[in-house]
Amino acid sequence: MKGKSLSRKFFLCFLVIVLIVGGNGLRGAITGKIAGKVYDSESGKPLPGTNVIIVGTTLGASTDDNGYFFIIDVPPGKYSVAINYIGYEKVVLKDVVVSSGRTTELNVPLKPTTVMGKEVIVTAERPIVEKDKTASEVILTPEKVSQTWVRSLSEVLEIQPGIFRGHFRGGTKLESKYMLDNVSLNSGLLSDNYQGLNLTTVQEISVLTGGYNAEYGDAMSGIVNIITKEGVPGIHGTFLFRVRPPGKYHWGRYMYSKKNYDWQHFDLDWWTDQTNDPNSEFYGLNPDSLFNVWREVITPDPDQANYTKRAEYETEATIYGSPSSKLSFLLSGRYKRGVNVFPQVIPYNPEFNFQGKVSYSITPKLKITLNGLYGGYESASSSLPTNFLSIETAQEMAWNDLPELRDPYEWNKYCMKGAWGSRPELRRVKQFYIRLKHILSSSTYYNLTFSFLDDKMDRTDRYGWVKKDVDYPHQYPWSFDDDVFGPLGHYLVQGYEHWEDKWESKVYNVKGDISSQVNNNNLVKAGFDIKSYDFYYDHQMSAYEGGWRWNLMNVFDGKPYEGAIYAQDKIEFAGLILNAGLRLSFFNQNREAPKNMFDPLACEETTPGNIIPNHPGIPEREKTKMQVALAPRLGISHPISENSVLHFMYGHFYQRPSWNKMFGLPYVNFEEDWDKVYNPYDTSTVVYLSQWQGYLGNPKMGYEKTIQFEVGFDQNIADLALLSITGYYKDASRQTVFREATLLEPRWGDANTWTLIYDSRMDNEALIISNCAYADIRGVELRLDTRFRFPLNFSLNYDLSYVSGGVVGYETMYEFDIYQSQPKGYGMIRKDWNSNHKFKGIMNLSFEKGYGFSILGFKPLSDFNMNLYYEYWSGRQYTYHGPDDPSTEPNNKRWFPHMRTNLKVSKGIYAGNVRFELVCEVRNLFNNYDINMLWWDDLVYFEENKDKPLHERLPKHWWSGEPNKWGWYNMWTNPPRQIYFQLQVDF
Repeated sequence: MKGKSLSRKFFLCFLVIVLIVGGNGLRGAITGKIAGKVYDSESGKPLPGTNVIIVGTTLGASTDDNGYFFIIDVPPGKYSVAINYIGYEKVVLKDVVVSSGRTTELNVPLKPTTVMGKEVIVTAERPIVEKDKTASEVILTPEKVSQTWVRSLSEVLEIQPGIFRGHFRGGTKLESKYMLDNVSLNSGLLSDNYQGLNLTTVQEISVLTGGYNAEYGDAMSGIVNIITKEGVPGIHGTFLFRVRPPGKYHWGRYMYSKKNYDWQHFDLDWWTDQTNDPNSEFYGLNPDSLFNVWREVITPDPDQANYTKRAEYETEATIYGSPSSKLSFLLSGRYKRGVNVFPQVIPYNPEFNFQGKVSYSITPKLKITLNGLYGGYESASSSLPTNFLSIETAQEMAWNDLPELRDPYEWNKYCMKGAWGSRPELRRVKQFYIRLKHILSSSTYYNLTFSFLDDKMDRTDRYGWVKKDVDYPHQYPWSFDDDVFGPLGHYLVQGYEHWEDKWESKVYNVKGDISSQVNNNNLVKAGFDIKSYDFYYDHQMSAYEGGWRWNLMNVFDGKPYEGAIYAQDKIEFAGLILNAGLRLSFFNQNREAPKNMFDPLACEETTPGNIIPNHPGIPEREKTKMQVALAPRLGISHPISENSVLHFMYGHFYQRPSWNKMFGLPYVNFEEDWDKVYNPYDTSTVVYLSQWQGYLGNPKMGYEKTIQFEVGFDQNIADLALLSITGYYKDASRQTVFREATLLEPRWGDANTWTLIYDSRMDNEALIISNCAYADIRGVELRLDTRFRFPLNFSLNYDLSYVSGGVVGYETMYEFDIYQSQPKGYGMIRKDWNSNHKFKGIMNLSFEKGYGFSILGFKPLSDFNMNLYYEYWSGRQYTYHGPDDPSTEPNNKRWFPHMRTNLKVSKGIYAGNVRFELVCEVRNLFNNYDINMLWWDDLVYFEENKDKPLHERLPKHWWSGEPNKWGWYNMWTNPPRQIYFQLQVDF
């Protein structure tokens, strides 16, 4: 009772702080602010009472006695702002850009006049240096995105500074959160962010990598906030059609080529020799029959064989606008008939996403917004954007595979149905939110948002590929020994593997915030964010081995909750802008967990709750405790001059680990009755914990933590370029992730955060994850963005970073210290995935409508754009000392670097108010390749034969002995050249 009383007092104290301190600037919001001063151009005196109106909207303000004004809650976009004062010329500023969370400063001199109604139109220029940016952030507009080659949210992020292959400034892939209109797209169970949004719906994308204000939580490294279009007068639309022609888009020969070893080597002569060889298993058989059987086995199914003959299509359509001043809408749909670059069990990987949004102003001060999306995919590609394909899910996911072919001689080449691994993944995500915005005055408003997110995954045998024996329903082939192979025993003919996964996570969210421009210098904000989860997880792999049935299971559900309250303030003066905030976060697993982590099923006779020795009992349980974290945030911007800004950021960032690491129950039983299979506490069964298919839930797991520092300097160079230099350091502790392994990147050298625990019988062996990892992340980013007043401009980014860390605690633990528990040690290692040196460069050549010479009335350079993107990252460091090298220097060598160039060329053509754009896009223009890192004997041979050509130093295929071009090159970091064609129509 005393603890509960202290908790209540703590929360009440913090709530008082929220109400007193207020909140921060709009950095977490989906709107921005226009502020400035209006004064007499001759005397410099302020002009109080001047009307400042955003043309085409109901937004506006009047200047105070000192000539200052502010307009808050302005949606991002370009506007015209009219400034009007009696006795002075009316000034209309065109192309005023407003970004979410930012202050657009307008200081406007008015000229006295005796001519009434005289109007001066001025085109506003966005300042090169942003004075109120207190931490690293990139704000992307639709115009910027459409110039480049990107077609998905993940591709948009990959070309940004500080982001490398899904990692934000050295953090793990799980340390970022994606939001749609400030509503989370993270389903929590495996920390997956939904990324399938339609880019034609985007008004602005905000990418924060250098720290962020207190409104944002549950992300230690990055925030991505996608703001959709709203409030644009008139009716507008975009239609897009895109195609990649058929072709072979992987390295190496066509997988089913008749030039391959299985066709060329095993010909009729080979089979004849086998039948004449007394030592052969085929001795005395008919070679023609054997040859025909072999050819039948290696004749592929058209679903796999025709993978190079399929074109990939994508279409997207969006319509949006404001038919009236009160109503705004957006409707968008996208469908992609995806084609894997490899053969796979299903012919296509279809993907879709639908989005809708309606905003209605009930009164000038009360607006309601409804937003919904429904999207998903079905795919057999191993490059899916999901954490389920990593050891975030289970240890076995480091070798689990989806049914696709990446090696021309894999054993499942001619039979992927029923082969080892997962089924194609069916994913469905839907989100809905309703937001109420109430403007209390010209300086204060609040938002109240209710949202629902449903993320559902299915990898079951939906197609009925695994054959069943109806006469023996409990004994139909479920054994790997029942798998049927062709001659030589190399290729699978029929598989009977039963491995199925499915899960669903529902998130119910209510959040609210209030913002108030207290005075010209303080924009305060306070809010809360509460989430309730409802999920289940079902992993089942069953087989009959050794004469009996066994089931590898990981089945659990849960209804945890989490939340936060925060307070922030954005303080703006001429020489100092400060963002300060405080966030209190909490979560609770909301369950009663077994007390004994070594024996959570109470199977041991000595465990309280055991009924029958070696059978599950009724374990003693205890309620999980609330986990709490208090995170201060501070960002400072110091404008040294109009052209120079120094900024600094410091903050504590906490993140809740994925729920599956707190709730998992991986076990093995030997039942056939499904009710008993799915009930690990059935006292009539024999059950053991298992380490492979998941993690035993840790009821005491707490927040992960990162303390982040950043200091940066921005300089305007002669109004022609922006130079940014930023240094950062991140001290990560209490992490639950260090090794981020997948089948495609096992990362064997990285340490694991799990501990293998054994009960006193040595029967149960389970992996339990704890907050035991740490990381040291530091780096420098250099960025140069040109603002030339001619068509050619550049954006150049260089990132030098170092990421290292380790794990502490125990590798193995035994109940009652039967054996000596093994500590992990304290060694620090580099994270393998990080490349120290990274460079990204963009060259954009863009001509405006009407530009250039004319040929028979046609202007080839009018509305013409060419965008060239280049990326480089250094190769991995490794240690190698040959037989004659006595030195012991570590990391004395570096592997081949990565280089890639993408090109996009587009031309706009107009027919009235309709714009047609023709696009040609080339990815990997120069067909660069990344050679996979070699190990062990392959590396020794490579290093000791430098006098030979490169292709002779690389390993041969293990089965055919031919040059292994399929395995030499990394298909995921640098696939071969691909060309896309696109037609886009805008109105």
